[in-house]
Amino acid sequence: MLPYVGGDFGASSHWKMLLIGESFYFPPESTIHLDAARWYSETQNSLNADELEYFNCRGLLECPWKADGHQMYREINRCLDSLGLECSERAVSHVAFTNSFCRPAAKSGDSFKHCCTELDRIKSQEVTKAVIDVLNPDLVVYVSKYAWDCVGHNLAELLKDKTFRFASHPAGQFYWNRRGYAHGRPKFIQILQDDFMRLIKD
Repeated sequence: MLPYVGGDFGASSHWKMLLIGESFYFPPESTIHLDAARWYSETQNSLNADELEYFNCRGLLECPWKADGHQMYREINRCLDSLGLECSERAVSHVAFTNSFCRPAAKSGDSFKHCCTELDRIKSQEVTKAVIDVLNPDLVVYVSKYAWDCVGHNLAELLKDKTFRFASHPAGQFYWNRRGYAHGRPKFIQILQDDFMRLIKD
């Protein structure tokens, strides 16, 4: 669950940006994550090797993005790539990334809103604040409107020294590319241009 931190995260050409997605997914046969109270009482030792791979945030950002579940990372990388950033491999090397919720969604590919509990919200705010305290980003961007509505806006009120923004989930193609929708891909690109690249304009 350790957040991905790209090698160019602290580059002098842009603000330090932490992107926050929604949640991980687990193999279809997994059940350990279905009960919130049980999930937060367990340790990593309770997970099998396959589940650990699904939960490896850094590995997900660094592996080949061939699976359907990697659509989000491919899309974020395309948006960052449009900025013309210098990078040895992928443009995501200029950002940090983590997911908002610490428990995987109940069903692979489904929104976390269908299983979210108050305990999930509490843990999300607690862990995300700790990640922000450690990474000290200038800009925090939620790429999940649900996670923003559920947790992000509360953190923005709490951490007023940080700039917070949000957009819809990049894998939710109906909203991400929907013409006229206010929080889709065009908004995310605008955030990158206006906030992430602010040092160039300053």
